[in-house]
Amino acid sequence: MDSIELLKWFVATVNAEGTLHELKGKIFPDVAQEGTDNPCLVYQLVSSVGEPTVDEGPARDGTLAYQIRIYGPSRKSANGLREAFRQKFEGMEPVAIGGGQIIEGSAWGELADTFDPGTKDYGALGVIEFHLRKR
Repeated sequence: MDSIELLKWFVATVNAEGTLHELKGKIFPDVAQEGTDNPCLVYQLVSSVGEPTVDEGPARDGTLAYQIRIYGPSRKSANGLREAFRQKFEGMEPVAIGGGQIIEGSAWGELADTFDPGTKDYGALGVIEFHLRKR
């Protein structure tokens, strides 16, 4: 499955979502750009097929799992944005995303909280799985 098409759709969807408006234009792979103010969202691919990440049982072909970490200026801010993210993306109905692909569904899990005393950044972590198929 084409992770580039999924990421284009993902970034556009986060940027367009009213409950996530604070993250608009502040979505980055791996690490936020230097000088980016919180809140922001950083994502990393953690599994592409074959490993169960969130759901029980083996992952289907076409499952892509991303770790997302939302940084905020406070624990309340980071956790609130993570919850809005979860509500938007967990248990999705099928949607066409481009490149001849459809997201059949999604799952959410593996929550954790972090704090960096050096930068005073509060992190709210989760893993989102997207189950894809070709049209």
